[in-house]
Amino acid sequence: MPRFFVEKEAVRGEAVSLEGENAYHITKALRMRPGELIEVTSGEGDLFKVRLTKTTAQLVEGEIVGQEQDQAEPKTRIRLFQSILKGEKMDWVLQKGTEIGVYSFHPFVSERTVVRKDVSAYEQKRTRWARIVLEAAKQSGRGLIPSVEPVREVETLGATLQGVTTFVAWEGEKTTSLKKALQSLGKIEEVAVLIGPEGGFSATEVAQFAAWGVQRISLGPRILRAETVGPVLAALLLYHFDDLEP
Repeated sequence: MPRFFVEKEAVRGEAVSLEGENAYHITKALRMRPGELIEVTSGEGDLFKVRLTKTTAQLVEGEIVGQEQDQAEPKTRIRLFQSILKGEKMDWVLQKGTEIGVYSFHPFVSERTVVRKDVSAYEQKRTRWARIVLEAAKQSGRGLIPSVEPVREVETLGATLQGVTTFVAWEGEKTTSLKKALQSLGKIEEVAVLIGPEGGFSATEVAQFAAWGVQRISLGPRILRAETVGPVLAALLLYHFDDLEP
């Protein structure tokens, strides 16, 4: 059954309206007609089953015939802090991270970020990133749209991470694997991961993370590409916390 994300205001009592791209997709791409069923969510956890009552390319209307809590979302919220990558690598992280189940993305500029700009200059890219996340959420049947937070400098992350279980994947860590780090960790609702740019984190940055209480972990003897680490680590964490069960 096709699923569509709408603004909260589109759900009014037992009625739902879809406009713009949603309406066009329903009528022109899917060629759906009144009487057929779709799923609608405002991206906040509720899933509505909707029977179409009106279908035009500009406006689609329907009546809610069922409502339930969306089961697509992991119980564990993964917050992915990714140092900005060049080219399409960042797009790949956002798309695959969304598919896997990342809760929110926190892009930042670190010492070895390849293309360094003032953080305010990234706002246009952030709009594009949010679009990539939205499309990936639709494709993968997510129950919410992961947020893409404003770009920040690495030095400012400490306050955000305070009180949150946080791991940094670092190739210089030789003793503590993810498995070992998780052995003493019970069920938690939220976990953050810090992922570096193409050149990795500097020793100074890793020392700062340790001062914030961030746990260094190794992902094994093989070096992963910067765009691979975040989605892989998110998947491993969700597997550990039983959030990949059917």
